[in-house]
Amino acid sequence: MRAIEYRHMLPFLEGHLKSVFSVDFSPDGYHLATGSEDNAVKIWDLRKRRLVYTIPAHMNLVSQCRYQPGRGDYLVSASYDNTARVWSNKTWQPLNTLSGHDNKVMGLDISPDSKYIVTSSYDRTFKLWAPE
Repeated sequence: MRAIEYRHMLPFLEGHLKSVFSVDFSPDGYHLATGSEDNAVKIWDLRKRRLVYTIPAHMNLVSQCRYQPGRGDYLVSASYDNTARVWSNKTWQPLNTLSGHDNKVMGLDISPDSKYIVTSSYDRTFKLWAPE
C-alpha cells in the first residue's frame, strides 16, 4: 500500500456557531455537509468555497450527517434530540423523521444500495429504517 502525501491545506470555511461534529462529501464531490453542536446542518459549495444553505435540523446537536450513496438525492442527519431526519437534496426540506430511540442518536450510515438507514444510540441499540 502506498501512502498519500498531502502537502497543503485549502482555505477553511467558517459558519457554524459551535463545534462541528460531522462532515460528509456529496457523491459528486462538489458539496460538503457539516453537522454541529449549534443544531444545524450546513451545506457548502466546495467549488465556490461558500455556504449554500443552513438547515435548522434538530433541537439538539447534530452528531452525524450522511449523503445518500450514488445519486445523493437525500441527506440524513442524526442528533442528540433522539431522532434522525431525512432531508431532500433539492429543497432541503424534511422528508421523514426517524423516531424510536430512547436516547441520543450518535451515528448513522446508509446502505450502499440506499435501501436502509441504520442509526446507533446511547440507548445501546441500533435501528434499521427504510428511507421511503
